Amino acid sequence: MTLKPELSSELRHMVRDVLREVMAQRQPGAHAAVETVRLANDHDLAAFVARIIEPQTLERLRAGKLRFTLGGSPAPASAAPAAALTGVITEQKIDHLKSAGTLVLAPGAVLTPLARDKARRLGLTIERRR
Repeated sequence: MTLKPELSSELRHMVRDVLREVMAQRQPGAHAAVETVRLANDHDLAAFVARIIEPQTLERLRAGKLRFTLGGSPAPASAAPAAALTGVITEQKIDHLKSAGTLVLAPGAVLTPLARDKARRLGLTIERRR
């Protein structure tokens, strides 16, 4: 079933509004414990996963009594050049890249209009590789 573009857009906005309301209600309360997690290597990651799959930890997570935050120092900005994005870059991909600062598009990459608008709202620079 294909929807008219204007109906599709209106429906998308309505779904986003509903999701925003639901997610606002699901915010963990002040009673939730917060644990800082530092993942510097594969060993740290394995230890964290082992911690999460413990039944008592899972129960606390699901009940909203425990949440994790990522700690540690970020990698230096000049550590590696940004990898070029390929394929179709959507609005959802821009959400995941909002801390990048610059979006580098590979030759042939397509940036959707919604993604371009989102990138501009977030103040991201868009570069296209030739």
